[in-house]
Amino acid sequence: MKHLIIVLLWLTACTSQLPNPANVTSVTAVPTVDMTNPLVLCQTAQLRLRDWGQSITALQILIDRNLTCTSDTSLETQLYTAYLGYGTQLERDGYRDAAQDLYEAALQLNPDGLEAQERLIRMRGYFAPTVIPPANCDTDTVDEISAELPNYNPQKSDFVTLEDTGFVLNGESYPVYGVNYFPRDTPFHYFLTETDLEAVETEMSLMQESGINTLRIFLYNTDLFICPDTNAIPITENVARLDGVIRLAAEHNLRLIVVLNNDPDLLYHPLYSNPDSVQMQTRFIIERYHNEATILAWDIRDRGDADYRDDNFTREQVLTWVTETAIFIREIDPNHLVTAGWWNNALDTAPLVDFVSFQFYGEYADFRQEIANLRASAGKPILLSAIGYSTFALDEIAQRNLLFQAFEEVAQNDLLGWIVYMAFDYPRTLTCIEPDCPGSGQAIDHYGIWNTSYFRKFAVDAVEIMTGVQE
Repeated sequence: MKHLIIVLLWLTACTSQLPNPANVTSVTAVPTVDMTNPLVLCQTAQLRLRDWGQSITALQILIDRNLTCTSDTSLETQLYTAYLGYGTQLERDGYRDAAQDLYEAALQLNPDGLEAQERLIRMRGYFAPTVIPPANCDTDTVDEISAELPNYNPQKSDFVTLEDTGFVLNGESYPVYGVNYFPRDTPFHYFLTETDLEAVETEMSLMQESGINTLRIFLYNTDLFICPDTNAIPITENVARLDGVIRLAAEHNLRLIVVLNNDPDLLYHPLYSNPDSVQMQTRFIIERYHNEATILAWDIRDRGDADYRDDNFTREQVLTWVTETAIFIREIDPNHLVTAGWWNNALDTAPLVDFVSFQFYGEYADFRQEIANLRASAGKPILLSAIGYSTFALDEIAQRNLLFQAFEEVAQNDLLGWIVYMAFDYPRTLTCIEPDCPGSGQAIDHYGIWNTSYFRKFAVDAVEIMTGVQE
């Protein structure tokens, strides 16, 4: 862990300079702030996007002095969010080393922080596109390359529908028993660029045997399109790989919730301005699979509320985009349901989606309260689209017990079902952060309910009890 960023942040308590890990010259003078006054500290902590540096410094001082402010959000959570927000801003401006320092500071503050871990993994650099874009990403080029990709032939099956009682398939109730899924050896951007379909078949058989009936999978536009910033030219090999994953799911009687726009950095896709390129890419995906009944629903974006929680976008920007995207998808595809897998602010999506999807990674008492809040106000069916506990910090028995409690709570409250985060642990070599490779591992490696040898953890027992595999 680098300590430079922390030292620089502390220096701002004594000077009128912004924390400057990237050695950026400040354009405007920064006023001196009285960092001895608790009220001023609390006010400064809320500057956020207007002055990330002062906000972070104030939060650090408040925490170190055991002071409190009136916000319902803990100071540690605010500081974690501020590190991510400032890091995102610096990364966009091209100061990657400074951004990495801030993400590492966030991870040191919260070792279980999924967002910090995912951003650091992405910054390793091996996720750069392997396909060189053609010199001319125009319509003629699109037509020429698209012609090389065979049409997709959907599997013969009935669509999952949504009624007052929940999901229905072939006239029968369809409770979701699911996992968020990347293959063990090819998670994240490896999924559609390097995955071996024989390995997917092995893993789907393992999941099917446990009673799992639904997988939530993630699509990155940068892995599916050669010209992701300007057009929708498909990368033939990767789209064919996605075709294969869907066919294998159908063969194993697994339904898919497909997460679109899975670009947590937003560096290469100005998503919320809804540019033509993103709309064309969305159209390509939806039109290709709109008759595929193996797909249960389109999930517009994973954890999009984090984008306005970090203050890098406004709530209005993000939700306007969700509204426009949902309308756009429904115009193309009347067969599939639409949702958005938010984390802390799932109620924000309720008027816009067919069913509300929320995620949870915390304490049981908070989980029960979250369900109560959603049931009281959502006015829509509710799905637990991700819940996970890493055995990096917990033992396997604790992971099993926490998941089983959650499964029971979902059943007692008549939710649509649950989806565990994640199916498999990942080898350290795939997620380690240079120069600490392979390192001792981190929390994100150990959320799986099967380990890296495909040995089942105790959590699989909880899954099989709920799915009826174990009587």
